[in-house]
This record gives sequence, C-alpha cells and structure tokens, in this order.
Amino acid sequence: MIGSNWCKMDTGSGVASRGSSRPIGYSALKRFVSLAILLQIIANCDYGFGAIRSVQLVVEPPAVRRGQHATLRCLYELDDSPLYSVKFYRGLREFYRYSPSQLPSKKIFPFPGINVDASLSDNRQVVIKNVGFGLSGNFSCEVTADAPSFSTATEQASMQVVELPDSGPTLWTEHSRYEPGDVLRANCTSQPSRPKAELTLTLNNMVVYTSHEETRTTTDNLISSSLTLRLHLQSSHFGSGLLPGLGGSVGGPAGGALLLRCTATIGKLYERYTELELGVPQRDPIPARVTSSSATRILPGIPGGSTGSLTGWLLIAMVIALALAMLHNPALDLQTISHSPPAPSSMLQR
Repeated sequence: MIGSNWCKMDTGSGVASRGSSRPIGYSALKRFVSLAILLQIIANCDYGFGAIRSVQLVVEPPAVRRGQHATLRCLYELDDSPLYSVKFYRGLREFYRYSPSQLPSKKIFPFPGINVDASLSDNRQVVIKNVGFGLSGNFSCEVTADAPSFSTATEQASMQVVELPDSGPTLWTEHSRYEPGDVLRANCTSQPSRPKAELTLTLNNMVVYTSHEETRTTTDNLISSSLTLRLHLQSSHFGSGLLPGLGGSVGGPAGGALLLRCTATIGKLYERYTELELGVPQRDPIPARVTSSSATRILPGIPGGSTGSLTGWLLIAMVIALALAMLHNPALDLQTISHSPPAPSSMLQR
C-alpha cells in the first residue's frame, strides 16, 4: 500500500494566440488546452512513490522455533528526501518505531508476546526475543520520507512459529511376519509438534491411503497425529507387480517381504521416517521320505539272497573256529592241517 503526495501541475504553458495566421475554432482550442493540462498532470505525478524507491519486508527465519529470536528486516531505498520514520506493525497495531529526528530515536510500544531487543534494533530491522505461537501471522513495516514529499510505503510478510518433533514417528504392527490372506494392522503416530506433522504410509514404496486419522493436543498446545491401517494382503503385495487399488509397481525387499514405512513431514522444515521389514512366516521343515525295495539291509561284499546269506554265515563261522584252534595249539598251522595222514580204513568203516 503506497501513499502519494499531491501531483504537481503547471498550467503556465502557452496556448496558441488568436492572432495566428490560421484561426482555430473555440471548441478545438478548448480540447487542445484540456489535453495539454492532462499531459502535464501525468508527467508531474509520482504515482505515490515520491522519494521512496522500494520497500521490502523479510522475516528471518520465515519459520522460527518457539523460544528463539526472530528478525524483521525492512529493506527500503530513498531518493532525495531523508528518512522521517520506520514503523513495524503486528496486524494493525504498532510495536516499534524508529524516528531519526526525534529523541529517543527508538520507541517500543507494549504488545502482548512481543519482546523487542532494543540493542539489536535500528532503522532497518527489529529483533523479537523468545517468540511464542501467538506471533504466527502477518507483520508489516511502514516507511515515511521527510519533506518535501512525505511519501509513505508499506510492505508486509508472514512469520510462522513452530515446534518440531524431537524424533521420528512411531510405527507399530500387530505381527512381524505376514503371508497372503492375512490382515495387516498397523499404526503410525507422530511426536507432538506445532503445526501437526502430516503422515504418509507406504508399503513397498507405494502410498497406502487410509481415512482413519486422529489428532491429540497436549497440555503444551502441541499436536500429535496418528494413522491406523487395516489392509487385506494379497499375493501381489509380496512380489513385483501391481498393488490392487494403489497403482504402480511394487518395489519391496528381496524374498517376498513387505517394507512398511511411515513418513512425517512439516512443510519444508522437517521430514523423518520409520520403517519395518515384515517377513514371510517360517514354515516347519518337512522330513525327507526314505524308500527301499526291501526292508533287509545287505552287508556289502556278501552275496545277497536267502541261500547266499546262509552260506556266508557258515564261511564266517569256519574262519572263526580255525582261528580259535590255532590260538589254543600254536604248533598247529595251515601246513600241518593240509599234510595230516589220512584216517585208517577201519575207522572209516566204523
């Protein structure tokens, strides 16, 4: 909003005399004079700027944490006229003024919640200490030039007082492992803040929309937001493909697991997330099936079958008996046994 000084009008310009060689009609002369006066007014008007070339109000930082300091910078340029005053307003109420021609040059007006640091404030800025939530809103600075123009220009800007969460959101699920057909129940809750954090749930990098959102206000006027999810899981949720009702492709962890993430954001000031990797249930091992054509184990090196088995056992018994006989009678050896005289015929006959 820019105030203007009076436009200067010079009507002393000459008009064609009646003694001209080519007489001009009265109506034409009247129109010519009116047009000349209008052009003179337009040329001499400053359109409200006067001695003020430009004004800009900058809030640093634009979003300040509760309890910190904020600086309002009024950037202006003057032409020939000196500065008369700089005023700062919260809404329509003035709280600080700088007038170089007055003593004291700095004046502070009481305003609830505004604590001006006079040592850091001057004709270009005002510093507010220990800001609270009540100061969120519009501020303005008004610059007035001194004589001869006394022109005035005003500019405004907005300040936001915030309290950011101390940590990321809390993410909870009913189980740690899921399979197709299960119902995924989850909850995401942000830490108290002001303004409240916006929560977003994603499953394998795809946004999951839920309408069940709650907010809770603490005794310190901070706000905590909460999202509750109930999703019937399908096979497509566990692998590459499309999520029903969500669109797009799935990009989850390997092995068919689910990656659930909750992200909390507050404009461009804050963004934190918490994620959980939900695996597939571990199944009990299945014993290996053992098959055989016969329940009888066959010793290696011994012919199989019923007759072969009996012959093998007789051969083993004979070897054991021979070994025992040699132990009891060392003089007996294989050569003696092989050369022993034949039995008498009488004995054979008997």
